[in-house]
Amino acid sequence: MRILSYKILIFFIFGFTELGSKDFALIHSKDFSDLLVKIAFDDNTKQKGLMNIKQLKTHNGMLFIYDAPQIVNFWMYNTFIPLDIIFIDDRNIISSIKEGVPMEKNLISSEIKISAVLEIPRGCAKKLKVKKGQIVSWIIKKTAEIKNIRYFHCLNLKEK
Repeated sequence: MRILSYKILIFFIFGFTELGSKDFALIHSKDFSDLLVKIAFDDNTKQKGLMNIKQLKTHNGMLFIYDAPQIVNFWMYNTFIPLDIIFIDDRNIISSIKEGVPMEKNLISSEIKISAVLEIPRGCAKKLKVKKGQIVSWIIKKTAEIKNIRYFHCLNLKEK
């Protein structure tokens, strides 16, 4: 019985740490790579998104991943950062890019069923040459795996 208790305790300490540590993704396309973003997997994280954040200091935005393709709605209430909201379908093709205006209460909706949404600061999509119809992909990383990845903010990239 005592061994079982220790195994359960070890799972709670290390198991949940492992589950919670997969919270970053590196986004790639034909025009850029290694765009570091946080991931929103669960409903709570998806509901909060980038709300109440005034500046991105350690990542370039957020990737919302859905279990099944669906129409999604976003709003910018309590979001201080102007955003490019990029809707991605189940084939990893960008279906639309919309502008998120800080503190706006109107809904921003996908036009078709999507599997992911990428939120990055406004203007980043243009600088990174992100366009409708483009394919994007991502690799999920644990926090420990990104420590050696050079963080860059997409607004600080030099024009090509």
